Amino acid sequence: MSQAQDPVVALNNYLQSIGRAATLSWKDSTSGLKHIPEWKSVCKISGKEYGVGVGTHKHLARGTAATLALEALKLEAVREEGEGEGE
Repeated sequence: MSQAQDPVVALNNYLQSIGRAATLSWKDSTSGLKHIPEWKSVCKISGKEYGVGVGTHKHLARGTAATLALEALKLEAVREEGEGEGE
């Protein structure tokens, strides 16, 4: 997977473009057996949960969470644009 396609990189790039890169945080946890753990990653931006991912590896869980967070952020931006047009 190239960096351009990596969801965590895409999320970081988007946050940098809107001046919010410093607001990103992750909460990672594992469960299950040590040799076959299940990772859970929670993506928070400004303390608000934007995405949760689960996977057999941390980078997979973060990738899923980052994808969901990026989709939510872009939808939020579209909604804010729509609200701004009526003023």
